[in-house]
Amino acid sequence: MTYTALQAIHLPYEIYLDLELHLLESRPDIRPDAFIQELVQHWLTLDKQRHAIRKQGQTQRGFQWKNVFLPDGTRLRTSYQHKVEFATVTGEQIVSDDGTMLTPSQFANRHTGVRNAWRFVWLRLPAAEYWIRADQYRSRLEGEPQQGIKTI
Repeated sequence: MTYTALQAIHLPYEIYLDLELHLLESRPDIRPDAFIQELVQHWLTLDKQRHAIRKQGQTQRGFQWKNVFLPDGTRLRTSYQHKVEFATVTGEQIVSDDGTMLTPSQFANRHTGVRNAWRFVWLRLPAAEYWIRADQYRSRLEGEPQQGIKTI
């Protein structure tokens, strides 16, 4: 058996009890301490990636979509008639999962007429946990002072 040094982290009892009861209902095979350890490790990994992206600043490669910069590694998602498609920003290009190089508009309109890519393309920036619709991401950026790369 390998020794692992542990450090206590204190939570208010109400929060710990709420977590424990929720895990008993939703994931009975997971103990609160293991869950918290996994949660912190996941957050730490993502935060380190976000920090590395911020440190790289404007010299980073990516795709410039009008006034929105999509860093290398950004995932794009769209759907049409219940078929979901994905693409990735690779270098300065958007490449679909089938290898086709596309603009955001071409990606949104591959199987249909004219759709506004801002409304039909969802983005997941590197180190982001959630998808955000392109027009919502653009609105957030326009509301913030432009200082380097923004991550969600």
